[in-house]
Amino acid sequence: MTTRAALRQRSCAWGAALFLSVVMVAGCSGASPSSRRVETRETLAAQAYVWGAPLVVSTRTYASLARLIGVNQLFWQSRLADPSTRLIVAPNVDTLYSVAVLDLRAGPMSLTVPAVTDRYYTYQFLDSWTEAFAYVGTRATGGRAGTWVITPPGWNGAIPAGASHISAPTPLVFLLGRFLVHDESDIANVATIRQRVRLDPLGAPTRPPPLAPASGTPQSVAQAGASFFDELGDDLVLDPPTSARDRAALTRFASLGVAAGRHPAGSTTREALARGVVQGEAQITAATAAAKVVNGWSTRLDVGRYGSDFILRAAVARTAWGANIAAEAVYPVSRNDAGSRPYSGSSRYVMHFDAGALPPVRAFWSLTLYGLDGFLVPNNAHRYAIGDRTPSLRRNADGSLDIFIQHEPPPGHESNWLPSPAAPFTLMTRMYLPEPAVLDGQYRLPGVQRVG
Repeated sequence: MTTRAALRQRSCAWGAALFLSVVMVAGCSGASPSSRRVETRETLAAQAYVWGAPLVVSTRTYASLARLIGVNQLFWQSRLADPSTRLIVAPNVDTLYSVAVLDLRAGPMSLTVPAVTDRYYTYQFLDSWTEAFAYVGTRATGGRAGTWVITPPGWNGAIPAGASHISAPTPLVFLLGRFLVHDESDIANVATIRQRVRLDPLGAPTRPPPLAPASGTPQSVAQAGASFFDELGDDLVLDPPTSARDRAALTRFASLGVAAGRHPAGSTTREALARGVVQGEAQITAATAAAKVVNGWSTRLDVGRYGSDFILRAAVARTAWGANIAAEAVYPVSRNDAGSRPYSGSSRYVMHFDAGALPPVRAFWSLTLYGLDGFLVPNNAHRYAIGDRTPSLRRNADGSLDIFIQHEPPPGHESNWLPSPAAPFTLMTRMYLPEPAVLDGQYRLPGVQRVG
């Protein structure tokens, strides 16, 4: 069963559970009317939490970034990510980020990019429901120079001659640029590109209303309890549902008091709402763990655009907010070694690639190590990833490649060493512009073997 099929099956079971709970409780003569309402509301609240969590994660991310870099202006990362980079989960150390929170309530914005042909790059446009709705870059636009005008929902003005039009589904949009860096000395070359990239208002500059301060971190949404639904009500005012399926879901949740501008946490349903958050968070955790695992690697080929797969959308928002569509990048994750044992800093591991079996990509691949919280872990070597651009990476005589993952340097193999912490950890492979063998599931990463 594919990952999407498995998660869709779980989603169907989730909906069936709601239907059965209503029928069974209604059929039990011993249950009071109030207990029937509580059980039904709790189950519905869990669904509402799963549905709305990505929007709340996005809005908290926007608010946190806006406080640091403002809105409608590009922020450029001047150095590669390290353990101090802790705003967006699972940062990569392969690219320099170029990011902006676009608040299109102030009107359309235009992005101008020069021709970039000496390296991989992409600008991803992410709406507030975590849909990757447009791209500019190596794959999507051939690296050509151009200007792209991003307009808010319902906008009907004129686009300047020669510019391309991107219609945003939500008034708030996250612009996430990634520019490949070959090594530390290459950072200066990206800085040269930076000088020619512009983000400007289409007309006279105006200032949108300020975003409310974030109620918490993007990673702590569940800790809000019943108040999550008050926060969701405020976020729905800014970014209403964008599809008929999402609008239909919101209509179903109206009986809980969930709606744009509504604050149901202070109502008589507060207890049911709080329990629904706990249930919904457990469902997201289960969906995250339900992905198909091959050789210890969980690979999703259906992220970035979700349709009505709300549970998948929520799971990705929690573990990889801002994930690309598979045509742009694939992110296999491994939490256990080839023997199904969780990774431990007290053990030593080897990831072996046979000759000719490295990840098939048109851009680049890398292997990054994270702590269980999804962030980079400090080490004395200051190496957080290893991949096709790692200096002095050595292959075996037969053309195969071994990557050594352990806490202490492996004698004689330091060039192929990915340092691990003393604590448990996880691994993520990145494959940018993957070849068809990756996209159709034929290519499989080798398992990581525990060797000591």
